[in-house]
Amino acid sequence: MGDSRGHWEGNTLVVDVTNHNDKTWFDIVGDFHSDALKISERYTLVNADAIDYEATLEDPNVYTRPFRIALNFRRTVRGEEAKSY
Repeated sequence: MGDSRGHWEGNTLVVDVTNHNDKTWFDIVGDFHSDALKISERYTLVNADAIDYEATLEDPNVYTRPFRIALNFRRTVRGEEAKSY
């Protein structure tokens, strides 16, 4: 629920999201944000089966400092759910 603008930095897609409305929550328990929220997302292609994702969230109306989350997305092949990378 914001405006996204993206650009490439090497093999990383960087997406900056601004102009959020304050009508959404981060999760089902009601963690909220204001319309001052700014998010910078980074999608890095690791290989054909993996993408690293990280996001930095800033909202000076709600939080005292920016915070960062990071996730690893891996392709799952049917029958190989327990495969480690």
